[in-house]
Amino acid sequence: MKDKSKIEDYDYHNPVLRDLTIEYLINDTGGIYIDGTLGGGGHAAEILRRLEFRGKLMAFDMDVNAIEHCHTIFQKEEDAQRLEIYNYCFMKARLIAEQKYGKINGLLLDLGVSSMQLDSTAIGLSYRVDSDLDMRFGSEGKTAKELLNESDEDELLFILRSYGEEPNAKAIARRIIERRRLDAMETTFDLRSAVEEVTPEKFRTKALSRVFQAVRIAVNDELDVLQKTLVDIIPILVSGGRIVVMSYHSLEDRIVKEVFKEYSSKENPQLKILTKKPIIADEEEMKRNPRSRSVKIRVAEKI
Repeated sequence: MKDKSKIEDYDYHNPVLRDLTIEYLINDTGGIYIDGTLGGGGHAAEILRRLEFRGKLMAFDMDVNAIEHCHTIFQKEEDAQRLEIYNYCFMKARLIAEQKYGKINGLLLDLGVSSMQLDSTAIGLSYRVDSDLDMRFGSEGKTAKELLNESDEDELLFILRSYGEEPNAKAIARRIIERRRLDAMETTFDLRSAVEEVTPEKFRTKALSRVFQAVRIAVNDELDVLQKTLVDIIPILVSGGRIVVMSYHSLEDRIVKEVFKEYSSKENPQLKILTKKPIIADEEEMKRNPRSRSVKIRVAEKI
């Protein structure tokens, strides 16, 4: 499959429910906001459009390509004066924001993997593209190749079950071990082949999605990073400041739900939940943007 991300003027995916999420996020147009998942800049552009001149947006992304792309598209003077772009994981947002501004008015996290990342051969996130087994969003830490070749069967089984909720996890973990005894797991197609060899054809697509998701989550420690970021950001929110999180699978959504519940139900609650049930896309949005089919949006406000 061709690496579509190399096409000139590559179009990042359209932000899911962009207007709705930004309406929830911004309740002070002169405030300080964080976009923790900058990506192609779709949400950031709308945030900047709604902010006054005194407003600020701090945007984070570990993907160098996303950073370069956004430096290119946000070249207007009025954008440059209000936008700060950081090539870091959003877990560092609390430290940087607190040092610069003390308090912030809102945090947006769109946890979906971008089309650019899925279509690229650079880090191996998709089973549809033959590429090196990396899967890291940044350049630090253990790669997927190292994880798959060094973990024992129990560790692989835990990853596939816990992060992928894969029913056939035991057989897949054992097959990975058997395959690497003959030759190391090097590419996405090596992993794909191991999954397909022990999975009935009618279940293969879903199994591949779950396995690749599980390995990616493990490599990037995504669930711990999400939980720590949410907890860390609460103390620096102004009263009325908001956290808006867009998640795309049950594990992420469960963490957001639990953090919001814990910090809204204490004896001295710090949050008020604004979405009793997660917001999901309607049929019109799903037709316009197929990636919205699995999105769940939760919003909480600092008391």
